[in-house]
This record gives sequence, structure tokens and C-alpha cells, in this order.
Amino acid sequence: MNYKSGICTFCGTGCGHLLDVRGDKVCGVFPMQNHPVSKGRLCVRGWNVHELLSTADKITTPLIRKNGKLVEASYDEAVACLVDNLAKYKKDNSEEIGFLASSRSSNEDNFLLMKLARSVFNSNNISLDSDPGHRNSLDVLNRATGMPGMLGSLEEISKADFLLVVGIDITKQNPIIGSELHFAAMKGARLMTIDTRNTQIAKLSNGFLQIRPGSYKVAMAYMAKVLVDENLCDVDFLKRYTEGFEQFSKTLAALNDDEVAGKTGLDVEQLKNAARDLALSKSAMVFFSSGISGFDSDTIGYIFNLYLMAGKIGREGCGVNPVTGINNLQGSYDMGIAPDLLTGFQSLSDKSAIDRFNKEWGVKLNTHPGKSICESSGKLKALVVVDHDETIVRNVNEISKMDFVAYIGSYKNDFVNYAHVVLPVATYAETDGTFTNTERRVQLAKKKLEPAKNVLPAWQLIAKIAEKAGAKWNYASPADVMAEIVKLTPNYAGIAYDKLQAMGGMKWPNGAARLNIESAPRKVSFAEIAGGLSVPLASEEYPLLLMIGEAQHYWHQNNLMKKTSIPLREYNATLLLYPKGYVAISPQDAKDLNVRDRFTVKIVSPYGSMEAMVQVTDKVKPKTAYVAYFVDDMVTKFFLEHKDVLKRGEDATIPVRIVKV
Repeated sequence: MNYKSGICTFCGTGCGHLLDVRGDKVCGVFPMQNHPVSKGRLCVRGWNVHELLSTADKITTPLIRKNGKLVEASYDEAVACLVDNLAKYKKDNSEEIGFLASSRSSNEDNFLLMKLARSVFNSNNISLDSDPGHRNSLDVLNRATGMPGMLGSLEEISKADFLLVVGIDITKQNPIIGSELHFAAMKGARLMTIDTRNTQIAKLSNGFLQIRPGSYKVAMAYMAKVLVDENLCDVDFLKRYTEGFEQFSKTLAALNDDEVAGKTGLDVEQLKNAARDLALSKSAMVFFSSGISGFDSDTIGYIFNLYLMAGKIGREGCGVNPVTGINNLQGSYDMGIAPDLLTGFQSLSDKSAIDRFNKEWGVKLNTHPGKSICESSGKLKALVVVDHDETIVRNVNEISKMDFVAYIGSYKNDFVNYAHVVLPVATYAETDGTFTNTERRVQLAKKKLEPAKNVLPAWQLIAKIAEKAGAKWNYASPADVMAEIVKLTPNYAGIAYDKLQAMGGMKWPNGAARLNIESAPRKVSFAEIAGGLSVPLASEEYPLLLMIGEAQHYWHQNNLMKKTSIPLREYNATLLLYPKGYVAISPQDAKDLNVRDRFTVKIVSPYGSMEAMVQVTDKVKPKTAYVAYFVDDMVTKFFLEHKDVLKRGEDATIPVRIVKV
């Protein structure tokens, strides 16, 4: 057997694996025993990644739509079609051209796509679809500390005395991280979960607080107030390393116990005890969801400020840790995949950064911030999409009206049905590339097999597009692309392919395990809080609060999961039980509605309605309901009416009534 080392590309954990490569096929996968993150483990998704790489759904030839049908073409024809169509909309700011990048693409591929958009087509309309929560996290952490990434380290979970999980079933989203938390709890760490549902990590925790939907920020603010009221703040730490404490602490004074109990549905003594455990621990970490199901900026700000008050930032075994659900979401932001950012979270308004890019690229960049694809609705005429699957469901109406859509990817999915040109690219196992996991760990995945005949890796294809559009790029390999990234990106200083050959790669900045409070270039600032502490309310007409999120085995219309047998089997088994999808309600609400498991009900909100089947479970509290949006009709018929709500991530809550059909 010819096992070749690589990096799992499902979630943001960044586990190491070995692929069993035989000729032109990947026949199996095995965990890498000494990898610093996964430590000889893989989750159910990772154990089946070889099936994705061997799927018959690969795109193997370019396609151009003619007379309403996609027909085979050469790369030269397809690239010319793409460039000619984009040229029609290339203007001073190119506001009518958009680029939707993928948080699964390598750093090198994303960097070149960003360079193509900005330096060749003069457009800053480049973004991710899975970005709201993580961008919020990075904004808060960067403003406060200057580090736009996880402040702690996965390797130090075992060194934390107190571990808090907020609003994420981490055993399902990032199972290896979840197991690390469980191991730490078994060895004596205090593991606490705060969530709206009784999740698996909640059941594995020493303490669980089941909170009302939309009230996470109230709970975090109250815990911060407890530290102030009971003199539990780390005063020496605050004086020496931070600024803004007094101003923030004043905003907490108006909170009272009755208000907090009413909004959160918790006994305030539970929150007080959690705050005391945090303050009295020697080291502590917090983990919360990022990406599409993340928190808003205020909630993240309260979490950050709470840990800063307790002195649990910038020290060993400490950290505020947003967890990415997609493998290179952190790296995508590192590569400037955002309308207002260059690489390394450098702003388009940063003159010195702009000057550096202009000199290196020999251009004059457009410094007017663009818009995300979601924000550009109705204005875009041409769209280039890379390796995406879920956006088509939530934006199908807008995309179908565009003059031109190009799809670049390895696998067939719904985007192909709307594309005017389709350009295949090699899979991650068929080219070199780096990926940055949720803890800022940059890892190199080497080429393991040849792509299908004549299929180009994405970095070569993007360079080919640039050349057709009149730009001349000279890259001999992805290593050359990384060298340019490092040259332009202070955070990535010192990273090079030869250094990444070692197992586990290298964290930025400069190999740092975590934010180091002792060597931080400036004092850490308390996060600013912009809004109030209002929570969503039910009413007599709409008495239940509906929460929206991911299913256990299947996220957000994830096309990749459909191509691996065990997750697909579980998905199909769920559809056998609940072919219309399900709404999870408590046994008490089921009794009140006179329904049993698998009964069909109608869910009605102020904006729309849908039918689904009931799943009766004790995971949700009475007067709350939970829907996992993984069935096409549910998304298109109901959730499209609630896109603004969905943007709130973990706090996405819709007042509804449920009626027996």
C-alpha cells in the first residue's frame, strides 16, 4: 500500500491523514498517528474522505452553454468565454462583477483569485458565503488584540482548568476538538456548556445551562457583571495589560437579576457559579461557533470582555477561540477574501499596504471597498464562483437573473445548472497547496496523484485567465505563490514550503502557540458593544421561538457530504423518517399540539410558512423549536423569506406558531 500524508479538508480542525493511493485512485484513508492536532484520530467524515476523491461526479472537461445546453469545450475556449464576458462589465470600480470564493480552496488558490479580481478585473466584490460569524469574530479579536484569529491553542486544551462551550455542538461540528474537551473533563477540568439545545457536548459536560434562544449576550454580560460585583476581576492583569475596563464595566450596572432570569430562562445562581468558576480557575478557554452559524459582534464582544476581565487571555491554557466549521475558512480571510481586506487582515484603506501591493503587482489597485455577493443583490451582472454548493439554494433567484455566471470547481453541483461556462480544476489531492486551520496552523498538503487528463490545478487555471485578460504572471509552482503571499503578508512572515514539510506545519504569527500577553505590541482593548440586550420575544399569535441550524451529519446543503457513504447513508435514513424535513419540539409542546413523532405540522411565521414532520425530543425546551435546514424545499419555500434572520447565525430565531395538519 502506498500511503501518502495529507490534511483532511472537511472541517476547520485540520486533522492529519494518510491516503491509500493506488495508481490514479484513492482507495482508503488512515489517521496520522503523531499529528499534533488529531493524534491518531479521524471523525466519521474524515474516515470517508477517500470516497469524495473517487466520486464519479468530478468535472473533467470545460463546458460552455450554447443554445441553452452545456457542451464540451477546450480550456482555451472556456477561458476566452469567461474573459470576454467579464470584460463587458469591467469599469472604474467594476461594481457589476463579483467573485464568490471558496473556504475549501487552498491559500494559494484563494490568493490568486483575489489577485485576479482586484488587479486584473478591478473589482473588490470578492467574498465568501460562509463568512458572517467568522468575520465578526476576527473583527472583534483584531480590534482588541491585533490578532485576527484564535487567541488560544488546541494543543493547550489539556492545560486549561475551566472550559466553556457556547452555542456549538462541537462534538458534531468539530469532533476531534470535542473529544479533546471531553478528555480534559475526564482528567479533572471543569467543562461547562451554554446552549439552547441539550447537545452531545452538553451531555458530556460537568455543567449545562440551557438558555432561551437569542439571549447568549445577556448571559455573557451578566457573568461579567458578577466578576465586577464580587471583586473577581484580575485587577493586576487589567491594570498592566488592558485598557477600556472602566468604560465597559459601567455598561453592566443596569443589569438586574429578574431581568436576566426572564430573558435567559436561567436561575441566575447558575450564571453566578459559572462566572466564579471562570474567575477562580488558573487557566480557562472558551469555544464558540464561527462561520455561517456564528454569533453577532456584540455577543462575541461580551465573551471576549468576560475572559479579559478574568485575566484568561494571552496566557498558557487560556484563550477566546472561535471554531471554524469549514477547513480553510481562517485561511480564506488570511488571503484577503473579503470586500474590504487584503491579505493578513490588512485594510484597503491602509496606504502602506496598498503601496506594497501596487509595487509588487505593478498595478494601481482600486481602494474603494466592494460588497459581498449577498450585499450586491440586483447589481451584479457577472459572477465567478469557485467550488460552492449552498449559496445557490438561498440566492437562486438572483443568480438565475445574472447575465453571466462562471463556475470553477472539481465536482458537479447545482451551480453547474446556472453556469454559462464551467471550468474544471484538480482536487486538493492532485496538487500542492496549504490550508490554515481554526487555530492559525498553516499545513502543506502535497500532490498525491495525477488529475484527470488535461485537468488543471486552480492556481494554473487562474493564471491562465489572468494571461488571457492581459496580465503576465510568472509562477512555476504553488510554492512560488506562497513566497509572494509571505512577501505581502506580515502575519505569514517566516512561512515557506520547506518549513511546512514537518508534520503539523506552522502557526502564524511566527509559530506562536497563542496570543502572548507579555510580548503583545500594545495593550489589549475591551471590545466595544454597539447594541442593547434585547432578545426575541414570542407572542400570543406566534408562541414558539424557532431556531435554525445544522443537522447532526449534514450541514447547510453541503454538496461534499452527499458524496461520502456513511454521512449520505445517515442523511438518507433521516429522509426516510422525515421526508419533508423535521421540526424538533419538546414532549410538552407535542402533547399540547396533540401530535406524535413524524406527524405533519405547518410552521407559520409572520413572513411565510412550510410543512414539516415533528421530531419529539428533550433536546429543546418547551416553547422553542429547532429546524435543521438540509432539505431543498424547506430552504427555498420558507427560509428564503427569512434570509435577514439567518444572518444572525446562532441567534437566528423566528417567532412561529405550529399547527397540526
